[in-house]
Amino acid sequence: MYVVMKLNQRIIKMIDEKRTIIVRDAELHWAKLVKPVDPFGTLQWELQMRTRDKDEAKKWKDEFFITTKTEEDDEGVFYKANVKRKAVKKDNSDNTPPDVLDGAKKPIDGNIVGNGSVGNVMLFQYPYEMQGRKGVSSILSKVQVTDLKEYTPSSGTDFDVIEGEDTGEAQVDF
Repeated sequence: MYVVMKLNQRIIKMIDEKRTIIVRDAELHWAKLVKPVDPFGTLQWELQMRTRDKDEAKKWKDEFFITTKTEEDDEGVFYKANVKRKAVKKDNSDNTPPDVLDGAKKPIDGNIVGNGSVGNVMLFQYPYEMQGRKGVSSILSKVQVTDLKEYTPSSGTDFDVIEGEDTGEAQVDF
């Protein structure tokens, strides 16, 4: 159920009760689904959802109340939204990580979900009002990976092995 409100001369549509939604066929990026990270002083699991479909991005905003940002890469324009789940609940008890499942709903290791995987993302949503602001909060509940692009750590830039050198002595390399 939606509520329509007038706030600061703007008409705002939002939900009026808790609900669970599923964002389908999202491209998955930067999945941190096993070990919580601490980007801004709060331990949390997180995931970036992307779509290249403008109508789908509009649906995320208008029906799911998910804030999206527009970016561009070599393949063109995409819309992204970051979702998270806090590792510690309001009552200071430990929270559980989001479930990570395959297409058959069997658990998989969240560490292997690489950028470009595709899946369905379940979010728990509830309306909030804080310091005069109203909105909809989304909490990451589950991820169902339907097209896995397995994450493999890249070797990236590294030092070369220097033949015949003793590892005990320091050597100026640069």
